[in-house]
Amino acid sequence: MKPLSRNLTLFVGAVLVLGACSKGPTAGSASGSSAAAASGVDLTAVTKVYNDAKAVPTFTPPGPAFDASKARGKKIFYIPLSSADVFDSLITQASVRAAQSAGVNITVYANQGQPSEWVQGMNTAISQKADLIVLEGAPDTALLVPQIDAAKRAGIAVVSTHLYDSSYVSAALAKYPGLAAIVPANHYLGGALMADSAIVNSGGKVNALFLTSNEVQPAAGIAQAFKDELAKYCPATCKVNTQNIPLTDWATKIPGTVQSALIRDPSINYVVPVFDGMTQYIAAGVTQSGASNRIHVSAYNGTASVLQMLQRKNIVVSDAGEPTEWLGYADIDQALRILSGVSPLATEKTPLRIFDSSNVSEAGQPAVQTKGYGDTQSMIDGYKKLWGLG
Repeated sequence: MKPLSRNLTLFVGAVLVLGACSKGPTAGSASGSSAAAASGVDLTAVTKVYNDAKAVPTFTPPGPAFDASKARGKKIFYIPLSSADVFDSLITQASVRAAQSAGVNITVYANQGQPSEWVQGMNTAISQKADLIVLEGAPDTALLVPQIDAAKRAGIAVVSTHLYDSSYVSAALAKYPGLAAIVPANHYLGGALMADSAIVNSGGKVNALFLTSNEVQPAAGIAQAFKDELAKYCPATCKVNTQNIPLTDWATKIPGTVQSALIRDPSINYVVPVFDGMTQYIAAGVTQSGASNRIHVSAYNGTASVLQMLQRKNIVVSDAGEPTEWLGYADIDQALRILSGVSPLATEKTPLRIFDSSNVSEAGQPAVQTKGYGDTQSMIDGYKKLWGLG
Protein backbone atom coordinates (compact mmCIF):
# COMPACT_ATOMS: atom_id res chain seq x y z
CA MET A 1 0.00 0.00 0.00
CA LYS A 2 1.77 1.73 2.91
CA PRO A 3 4.25 2.64 -2.15
CA LEU A 4 2.49 3.24 1.16
CA SER A 5 2.95 1.81 4.73
CA ARG A 6 0.76 0.80 8.61
CA ASN A 7 -0.62 1.59 8.96
CA LEU A 8 -1.00 1.09 5.81
CA THR A 9 -4.52 1.33 6.70
CA LEU A 10 -5.10 3.58 3.72
CA PHE A 11 -5.71 0.25 2.18
CA VAL A 12 -7.53 -1.24 5.07
CA GLY A 13 -11.10 -0.13 4.36
CA ALA A 14 -14.10 -1.25 6.35
CA VAL A 15 -14.07 -4.96 7.11
CA LEU A 16 -17.22 -6.98 6.49
CA VAL A 17 -18.07 -9.37 9.26
CA LEU A 18 -19.04 -12.45 7.34
CA GLY A 19 -20.72 -14.69 9.87
CA ALA A 20 -18.20 -17.51 9.76
CA CYS A 21 -17.08 -18.41 13.26
CA SER A 22 -13.95 -20.13 14.50
CA LYS A 23 -13.00 -20.56 18.13
CA GLY A 24 -9.71 -22.45 18.07
CA PRO A 25 -7.67 -23.34 21.15
CA THR A 26 -7.09 -20.66 23.76
CA ALA A 27 -3.53 -19.39 24.00
CA GLY A 28 -1.62 -21.48 26.49
CA SER A 29 -4.55 -23.85 26.96
CA ALA A 30 -4.21 -27.48 27.96
CA SER A 31 -4.94 -28.62 24.41
CA GLY A 32 -2.24 -26.29 23.04
CA SER A 33 0.26 -27.49 25.66
CA SER A 34 -0.50 -31.13 24.95
CA ALA A 35 -0.04 -30.62 21.23
CA ALA A 36 3.27 -28.89 21.85
CA ALA A 37 4.50 -31.69 24.09
CA ALA A 38 3.55 -34.29 21.53
CA SER A 39 5.44 -32.47 18.79
CA GLY A 40 8.48 -31.74 20.92
CA VAL A 41 8.00 -27.97 20.69
CA ASP A 42 8.81 -25.97 23.82
CA LEU A 43 6.22 -23.21 24.01
CA THR A 44 7.57 -21.60 27.18
CA ALA A 45 9.66 -18.85 25.56
CA VAL A 46 7.23 -17.93 22.79
CA THR A 47 4.29 -17.90 25.19
CA LYS A 48 6.12 -15.38 27.37
CA VAL A 49 6.81 -13.17 24.36
CA TYR A 50 3.18 -13.41 23.33
CA ASN A 51 1.78 -12.70 26.80
CA ASP A 52 4.16 -9.78 27.34
CA ALA A 53 2.89 -8.25 24.08
CA LYS A 54 -0.67 -8.30 25.44
CA ALA A 55 0.23 -5.96 28.31
CA VAL A 56 -1.00 -2.37 28.43
CA PRO A 57 1.81 -0.11 27.14
CA THR A 58 3.26 2.52 29.45
CA PHE A 59 5.08 5.68 28.46
CA THR A 60 8.85 5.88 28.76
CA PRO A 61 10.72 8.96 27.50
CA PRO A 62 12.03 8.30 23.97
CA GLY A 63 14.97 10.63 24.56
CA PRO A 64 16.28 13.54 26.61
CA ALA A 65 14.14 16.50 27.61
CA PHE A 66 14.55 19.77 25.71
CA ASP A 67 13.16 23.30 25.60
CA ALA A 68 10.39 23.19 23.01
CA SER A 69 9.62 26.88 23.54
CA LYS A 70 12.34 27.55 20.96
CA ALA A 71 9.99 26.11 18.34
CA ARG A 72 7.09 28.39 19.27
CA GLY A 73 5.66 30.23 16.26
CA LYS A 74 7.41 28.07 13.69
CA LYS A 75 5.51 26.36 10.88
CA ILE A 76 4.97 22.65 10.28
CA PHE A 77 3.50 21.56 6.95
CA TYR A 78 1.88 18.16 7.48
CA ILE A 79 1.20 15.79 4.56
CA PRO A 80 -0.66 12.62 5.60
CA LEU A 81 -0.68 9.45 3.57
CA SER A 82 -4.40 9.95 2.96
CA SER A 83 -6.92 12.22 4.59
CA ALA A 84 -9.61 9.69 3.70
CA ASP A 85 -8.08 6.94 5.82
CA VAL A 86 -9.31 6.62 9.41
CA PHE A 87 -5.96 5.54 10.84
CA ASP A 88 -4.08 8.44 9.25
CA SER A 89 -6.85 10.88 10.12
CA LEU A 90 -6.63 9.95 13.81
CA ILE A 91 -2.84 10.33 13.81
CA THR A 92 -3.19 13.69 12.06
CA GLN A 93 -5.67 14.95 14.63
CA ALA A 94 -3.34 13.91 17.46
CA SER A 95 -0.39 15.63 15.79
CA VAL A 96 -2.37 18.83 15.41
CA ARG A 97 -3.24 18.78 19.13
CA ALA A 98 0.38 18.10 20.05
CA ALA A 99 1.78 20.88 17.84
CA GLN A 100 -0.75 23.41 19.04
CA SER A 101 0.01 22.59 22.67
CA ALA A 102 3.62 23.59 21.97
CA GLY A 103 2.60 26.85 20.25
CA VAL A 104 3.65 25.65 16.81
CA ASN A 105 1.64 26.49 13.70
CA ILE A 106 0.63 23.41 11.72
CA THR A 107 -0.96 23.22 8.28
CA VAL A 108 -2.47 19.89 7.19
CA TYR A 109 -2.42 19.22 3.47
CA ALA A 110 -5.57 17.24 2.75
CA ASN A 111 -5.23 14.63 0.02
CA GLN A 112 -6.64 11.32 -1.18
CA GLY A 113 -3.43 9.32 -1.10
CA GLN A 114 -2.26 9.96 -4.66
CA PRO A 115 1.50 10.41 -5.22
CA SER A 116 0.79 13.41 -7.44
CA GLU A 117 -0.93 15.04 -4.46
CA TRP A 118 2.08 14.40 -2.22
CA VAL A 119 4.28 16.09 -4.83
CA GLN A 120 1.91 19.04 -4.94
CA GLY A 121 1.91 19.20 -1.15
CA MET A 122 5.70 19.25 -1.01
CA ASN A 123 5.85 22.03 -3.59
CA THR A 124 3.25 24.01 -1.65
CA ALA A 125 5.20 23.62 1.59
CA ILE A 126 8.35 24.88 -0.09
CA SER A 127 6.58 27.86 -1.66
CA GLN A 128 5.01 28.76 1.68
CA LYS A 129 8.43 28.61 3.35
CA ALA A 130 7.48 26.09 5.99
CA ASP A 131 10.09 25.38 8.66
CA LEU A 132 9.51 21.63 8.62
CA ILE A 133 7.53 19.08 6.60
CA VAL A 134 6.09 15.91 8.11
CA LEU A 135 5.29 13.07 5.69
CA GLU A 136 2.86 11.24 7.96
CA GLY A 137 1.85 7.63 7.62
CA ALA A 138 4.12 6.77 4.74
CA PRO A 139 3.96 8.93 1.64
CA ASP A 140 6.69 7.04 -0.16
CA THR A 141 10.01 8.89 -0.02
CA ALA A 142 11.19 6.98 -3.11
CA LEU A 143 8.57 8.89 -5.11
CA LEU A 144 9.46 12.28 -3.60
CA VAL A 145 13.25 12.47 -3.86
CA PRO A 146 13.37 15.66 -6.02
CA GLN A 147 10.94 17.42 -3.71
CA ILE A 148 12.73 16.28 -0.53
CA ASP A 149 16.04 17.46 -1.93
CA ALA A 150 14.49 20.79 -2.95
CA ALA A 151 13.14 21.24 0.57
CA LYS A 152 16.57 20.59 2.04
CA ARG A 153 18.14 23.18 -0.28
CA ALA A 154 15.48 25.64 0.91
CA GLY A 155 16.43 24.98 4.53
CA ILE A 156 13.26 23.00 5.27
CA ALA A 157 13.65 19.80 7.30
CA VAL A 158 11.64 16.77 6.14
CA VAL A 159 10.57 14.04 8.56
CA SER A 160 9.21 10.69 7.31
CA THR A 161 6.93 8.77 9.67
CA HIS A 162 5.54 5.25 9.82
CA LEU A 163 7.08 4.08 6.57
CA TYR A 164 10.33 2.46 7.66
CA ASP A 165 10.79 -0.23 10.25
CA SER A 166 12.79 0.71 13.34
CA SER A 167 15.59 -1.60 12.17
CA TYR A 168 15.88 0.21 8.84
CA VAL A 169 16.25 3.83 9.98
CA SER A 170 20.00 4.18 9.40
CA ALA A 171 19.78 2.55 5.98
CA ALA A 172 16.87 4.77 4.95
CA LEU A 173 18.65 7.96 6.03
CA ALA A 174 21.71 6.88 4.08
CA LYS A 175 19.59 6.12 1.02
CA TYR A 176 17.62 9.39 1.25
CA PRO A 177 20.04 12.01 2.62
CA GLY A 178 17.45 14.74 2.09
CA LEU A 179 15.52 13.44 5.09
CA ALA A 180 16.26 15.15 8.40
CA ALA A 181 14.80 12.36 10.53
CA ILE A 182 12.49 9.37 10.65
CA VAL A 183 9.79 8.27 13.06
CA PRO A 184 9.81 4.52 12.45
CA ALA A 185 7.17 1.86 12.93
CA ASN A 186 7.42 -1.60 14.48
CA HIS A 187 6.46 -3.35 11.25
CA TYR A 188 8.75 -6.35 11.61
CA LEU A 189 7.76 -6.82 15.24
CA GLY A 190 4.18 -6.98 13.97
CA GLY A 191 5.20 -9.84 11.67
CA ALA A 192 6.90 -11.70 14.51
CA LEU A 193 3.94 -11.23 16.85
CA MET A 194 1.55 -12.67 14.25
CA ALA A 195 3.75 -15.76 14.19
CA ASP A 196 3.90 -15.89 18.00
CA SER A 197 0.12 -15.82 18.14
CA ALA A 198 -0.20 -18.63 15.62
CA ILE A 199 2.41 -20.76 17.40
CA VAL A 200 0.85 -20.35 20.84
CA ASN A 201 -2.75 -20.81 19.72
CA SER A 202 -1.94 -23.89 17.60
CA GLY A 203 0.26 -25.58 20.17
CA GLY A 204 3.28 -25.20 17.92
CA LYS A 205 1.73 -26.66 14.77
CA VAL A 206 1.31 -23.96 12.14
CA ASN A 207 0.67 -24.44 8.44
CA ALA A 208 0.17 -20.87 7.27
CA LEU A 209 -0.74 -19.17 4.04
CA PHE A 210 0.86 -15.72 4.27
CA LEU A 211 -0.43 -13.03 1.91
CA THR A 212 1.90 -10.14 1.20
CA SER A 213 2.05 -7.08 -1.10
CA ASN A 214 5.69 -6.62 -1.91
CA GLU A 215 5.32 -3.25 -3.63
CA VAL A 216 4.56 -1.79 -0.20
CA GLN A 217 7.89 -0.87 1.39
CA PRO A 218 7.79 -2.86 4.66
CA ALA A 219 5.77 -5.83 3.41
CA ALA A 220 8.64 -8.15 2.50
CA GLY A 221 10.27 -7.54 5.86
CA ILE A 222 7.05 -8.31 7.72
CA ALA A 223 6.69 -11.58 5.82
CA GLN A 224 10.30 -12.50 6.56
CA ALA A 225 9.86 -11.70 10.26
CA PHE A 226 6.88 -14.09 10.37
CA LYS A 227 8.90 -16.83 8.68
CA ASP A 228 11.92 -16.27 10.93
CA GLU A 229 9.79 -16.54 14.07
CA LEU A 230 8.40 -19.90 12.98
CA ALA A 231 11.94 -21.10 12.26
CA LYS A 232 13.04 -19.94 15.69
CA TYR A 233 10.35 -21.58 17.80
CA CYS A 234 8.95 -24.52 15.83
CA PRO A 235 11.17 -25.32 12.85
CA ALA A 236 10.08 -28.95 12.61
CA THR A 237 6.34 -28.46 13.03
CA CYS A 238 5.59 -25.05 11.49
CA LYS A 239 5.68 -23.93 7.89
CA VAL A 240 4.48 -21.06 5.75
CA ASN A 241 3.68 -20.56 2.08
CA THR A 242 3.94 -16.91 1.05
CA GLN A 243 1.98 -15.50 -1.89
CA ASN A 244 2.29 -11.97 -3.22
CA ILE A 245 -0.91 -10.13 -4.16
CA PRO A 246 -0.49 -6.49 -5.23
CA LEU A 247 -2.49 -3.94 -3.31
CA THR A 248 -4.61 -3.04 -6.31
CA ASP A 249 -5.67 -6.69 -6.65
CA TRP A 250 -6.74 -7.35 -3.07
CA ALA A 251 -10.48 -7.29 -3.71
CA THR A 252 -10.36 -9.32 -6.90
CA LYS A 253 -7.64 -11.87 -6.14
CA ILE A 254 -7.49 -12.55 -2.41
CA PRO A 255 -10.81 -14.47 -2.11
CA GLY A 256 -9.98 -16.80 -4.99
CA THR A 257 -6.37 -17.27 -3.90
CA VAL A 258 -7.46 -18.21 -0.39
CA GLN A 259 -10.23 -20.50 -1.59
CA SER A 260 -7.93 -22.37 -3.98
CA ALA A 261 -5.17 -22.77 -1.39
CA LEU A 262 -7.51 -24.10 1.29
CA ILE A 263 -9.11 -26.61 -1.05
CA ARG A 264 -5.72 -27.72 -2.37
CA ASP A 265 -4.22 -28.13 1.14
CA PRO A 266 -6.77 -29.06 3.83
CA SER A 267 -4.01 -28.96 6.48
CA ILE A 268 -3.67 -25.16 6.32
CA ASN A 269 -4.84 -23.76 9.65
CA TYR A 270 -3.78 -20.09 9.43
CA VAL A 271 -4.21 -17.41 6.79
CA VAL A 272 -2.08 -14.41 7.70
CA PRO A 273 -2.43 -10.96 6.07
CA VAL A 274 0.61 -8.72 5.90
CA PHE A 275 -1.80 -5.87 6.81
CA ASP A 276 -5.15 -6.45 8.42
CA GLY A 277 -6.95 -4.55 5.64
CA MET A 278 -6.81 -7.85 3.74
CA THR A 279 -8.98 -9.58 6.33
CA GLN A 280 -12.34 -8.91 4.73
CA TYR A 281 -11.19 -10.56 1.51
CA ILE A 282 -9.62 -13.46 3.37
CA ALA A 283 -12.92 -14.02 5.19
CA ALA A 284 -14.73 -14.22 1.86
CA GLY A 285 -12.29 -16.83 0.56
CA VAL A 286 -12.51 -18.88 3.74
CA THR A 287 -16.31 -18.87 3.56
CA GLN A 288 -16.27 -19.87 -0.12
CA SER A 289 -13.94 -22.77 0.63
CA GLY A 290 -16.12 -24.10 3.43
CA ALA A 291 -13.13 -23.99 5.82
CA SER A 292 -14.52 -21.62 8.46
CA ASN A 293 -14.29 -24.29 11.15
CA ARG A 294 -10.50 -24.70 10.84
CA ILE A 295 -9.02 -21.41 9.66
CA HIS A 296 -7.68 -18.71 11.98
CA VAL A 297 -6.29 -15.26 11.21
CA SER A 298 -3.58 -13.51 13.21
CA ALA A 299 -3.26 -9.93 12.01
CA TYR A 300 -1.33 -6.68 12.36
CA ASN A 301 -2.67 -3.10 12.43
CA GLY A 302 -5.46 -3.06 15.02
CA THR A 303 -8.15 -1.81 12.64
CA ALA A 304 -11.42 -1.46 14.56
CA SER A 305 -13.46 -3.62 12.20
CA VAL A 306 -10.93 -6.45 12.49
CA LEU A 307 -10.94 -6.17 16.28
CA GLN A 308 -14.71 -6.45 16.08
CA MET A 309 -14.32 -9.71 14.12
CA LEU A 310 -12.07 -10.90 16.94
CA GLN A 311 -14.74 -10.00 19.48
CA ARG A 312 -17.30 -11.98 17.51
CA LYS A 313 -14.95 -14.98 17.14
CA ASN A 314 -15.21 -14.56 13.38
CA ILE A 315 -11.98 -16.21 12.11
CA VAL A 316 -9.66 -13.58 13.71
CA VAL A 317 -7.87 -14.80 16.84
CA SER A 318 -5.46 -11.89 17.36
CA ASP A 319 -4.56 -8.45 16.02
CA ALA A 320 -1.53 -6.35 16.97
CA GLY A 321 -2.42 -2.66 16.97
CA GLU A 322 -0.85 0.74 17.52
CA PRO A 323 -2.18 3.74 19.53
CA THR A 324 -2.88 6.54 17.06
CA GLU A 325 -2.71 9.30 19.69
CA TRP A 326 0.74 8.10 20.71
CA LEU A 327 1.92 7.99 17.09
CA GLY A 328 0.77 11.57 16.56
CA TYR A 329 2.67 12.83 19.60
CA ALA A 330 5.77 10.88 18.54
CA ASP A 331 5.67 12.61 15.15
CA ILE A 332 5.57 16.02 16.79
CA ASP A 333 8.22 15.13 19.37
CA GLN A 334 10.68 14.49 16.55
CA ALA A 335 9.56 17.66 14.74
CA LEU A 336 9.90 19.83 17.85
CA ARG A 337 13.40 18.56 18.51
CA ILE A 338 14.50 19.67 15.05
CA LEU A 339 12.67 23.00 15.26
CA SER A 340 14.22 23.64 18.69
CA GLY A 341 17.72 23.11 17.36
CA VAL A 342 18.46 19.79 19.10
CA SER A 343 19.42 16.54 17.43
CA PRO A 344 16.55 14.32 16.30
CA LEU A 345 16.24 10.92 17.91
CA ALA A 346 17.60 7.85 16.20
CA THR A 347 14.21 6.30 16.92
CA GLU A 348 10.96 7.16 18.63
CA LYS A 349 9.60 4.53 21.01
CA THR A 350 6.03 3.69 20.11
CA PRO A 351 4.29 0.48 21.17
CA LEU A 352 2.43 -2.43 19.67
CA ARG A 353 -0.18 -4.31 21.68
CA ILE A 354 -1.61 -7.71 20.79
CA PHE A 355 -5.33 -8.09 21.27
CA ASP A 356 -6.93 -11.49 21.59
CA SER A 357 -10.03 -12.85 23.33
CA SER A 358 -8.49 -12.17 26.75
CA ASN A 359 -8.12 -8.39 26.37
CA VAL A 360 -9.98 -7.18 23.26
CA SER A 361 -12.89 -5.96 25.41
CA GLU A 362 -10.54 -3.18 26.57
CA ALA A 363 -10.77 -1.74 23.04
CA GLY A 364 -14.48 -1.01 23.61
CA GLN A 365 -17.73 -2.83 22.88
CA PRO A 366 -17.72 -2.80 19.93
CA ALA A 367 -14.02 -2.13 19.49
CA VAL A 368 -12.91 1.30 18.32
CA GLN A 369 -9.59 2.42 16.88
CA THR A 370 -8.45 4.60 19.79
CA LYS A 371 -9.12 2.42 22.83
CA GLY A 372 -7.22 -0.39 24.51
CA TYR A 373 -3.81 1.22 24.98
CA GLY A 374 -4.01 2.32 28.58
CA ASP A 375 -3.86 5.84 30.01
CA THR A 376 -3.58 8.18 27.03
CA GLN A 377 -3.34 11.27 29.24
CA SER A 378 -0.28 9.83 30.98
CA MET A 379 1.44 9.50 27.60
CA ILE A 380 0.50 13.08 26.65
CA ASP A 381 1.74 14.40 30.00
CA GLY A 382 4.97 12.47 29.51
CA TYR A 383 5.68 14.14 26.18
CA LYS A 384 4.75 17.61 27.51
CA LYS A 385 7.14 17.14 30.38
CA LEU A 386 9.89 16.32 27.90
CA TRP A 387 9.08 19.51 26.04
CA GLY A 388 9.19 21.68 29.17
CA LEU A 389 5.43 22.24 29.06
CA GLY A 390 4.35 20.12 32.02
